[in-house]
Amino acid sequence: QTNLDLVTTDGQLIYEGEITEDSVTPMSATAQNTAAQNRLKMTVALRYINTKREEDDFNKNYSFFYDFPAELQVYDIKDAAHKEIFDRITQDIFNDTLAKW
Repeated sequence: QTNLDLVTTDGQLIYEGEITEDSVTPMSATAQNTAAQNRLKMTVALRYINTKREEDDFNKNYSFFYDFPAELQVYDIKDAAHKEIFDRITQDIFNDTLAKW
């Protein structure tokens, strides 16, 4: 989506980070006090470095989630969930770091 090239050395933009949260929590309950819906949430801690403009450097957490019916297990939805979560987080990172390029 940009005219930038991905390089392995001497890059002007450096992205570092790790997944700091990967959790499943109940979101709503049934009349029997069991979960009706669960939420898979992922958070990524990003360190962004712009070697040409130090004032653009920042650290920020990015999160997104995927809700799914409680009768399903995480392994049933993980491929679709991870795709949606990763797409959303990478789009947010792109917007924060490359939108002005």
